[in-house]
Amino acid sequence: MKNYKLILFLFLFSARIFSQNATHDTVNTSTEEPFDYKKYYDCDFGEGNVLIVIKKGKEFTDLKDLRKSGKGFAIKMEAIYSMEFTDGKRYESNVVKNITQDSLSITNFFNENAAKLAGQPFKLIHYPLSALKYVRFIDDRMLSLYSKKNIQKNFDLIVKKMDHAKMCPAVINFKDRSGETKVCHFYLTSQGYDLLYESDGRVYYLEGRVEWK
Repeated sequence: MKNYKLILFLFLFSARIFSQNATHDTVNTSTEEPFDYKKYYDCDFGEGNVLIVIKKGKEFTDLKDLRKSGKGFAIKMEAIYSMEFTDGKRYESNVVKNITQDSLSITNFFNENAAKLAGQPFKLIHYPLSALKYVRFIDDRMLSLYSKKNIQKNFDLIVKKMDHAKMCPAVINFKDRSGETKVCHFYLTSQGYDLLYESDGRVYYLEGRVEWK
């Protein structure tokens, strides 16, 4: 991961199947050895568009203020958000691939393996920004508590070009799975970003604090 180091603050993560049963695993990663990120995923943190979702009547200054003030949140490329659109379709583990001034493009599944398990082709889905109706956030997984933001009623959408426009996924080595390496996309919850990964077509999440340096 070029010029970045993934720091894992918990040595034991609880890996649970996304919206299904629980399993456990241990995560191990090295921050000292050279790492070929593009061997696993092609992503950079370069310039691009970020979708700012801000409460009506509020002004956007920067991402740090947006988070601290609670005025809204940002949608970045390569991350995952629980979204529902005006056609009634809801997406839980679909990766945001592109943001333009008037549209949003997401994958129809987490990756090709998840699409294969569902018996469908892996493809991009395109929506106008005006079609985004709700964004949902996990409040408490154990109690299955969720909250949702009514985008069309309570928020404005602003597209901003930024230097670091993507939430490039982490690549993590699973020690207890014979060193299997997984691409882990960031997923926005009420508490911040979690990491999701795919195994045998099913999507799981990792609990733990993750920071970039």
